[in-house]
Amino acid sequence: VIVHKIARLLHAGLEPKQIAAITFTNKAAQEMRERTKALVGPRAARDLAVSTFHSLGVRLLRSDGARIGLKENFSILDSDDVLGVLRDCGGNTDNALARRWQWAISLWKNQGLDSDGAEAAATNDGERVAARVMRVYGQRLAAFQAVDFDDLIGLPLALLQRDDEARAKWQAQFQHVLV
Repeated sequence: VIVHKIARLLHAGLEPKQIAAITFTNKAAQEMRERTKALVGPRAARDLAVSTFHSLGVRLLRSDGARIGLKENFSILDSDDVLGVLRDCGGNTDNALARRWQWAISLWKNQGLDSDGAEAAATNDGERVAARVMRVYGQRLAAFQAVDFDDLIGLPLALLQRDDEARAKWQAQFQHVLV
């Protein structure tokens, strides 16, 4: 459905670079790219933004992340890297405990909470500790110029909410966003 919608938009005169098609997995994005290429041709398909939510987030942050304090060459931590940083932030070597912190922090980030909000939302001692670890973790990520996968969703959202110029740029860039 999305591939045919892209073809109709291109046929109606939209430029390929004005269309973003976003999906959840790398495999689905690759499949969508291949189907689009077969339907509209390689030239038009090359300029389309067909990606996952996370890769679109990377694109926005590489382009405009400086507006929220990120350098263009920031690092992206994978799950194992995050676990190591969390163990260090919490002063603990227990992987199971660090994994619980990781899940709690991920949940809070996906709810749009920072460490202050997480601490206010904490309902028990374990969550309060996780919120304090979240604070140190955030400081470490900033110092390392690094983000985790949750940040690839939350930081572009924050950027677009807070920065009128960045929001206007991306609204002008993508006339149609298909999910």
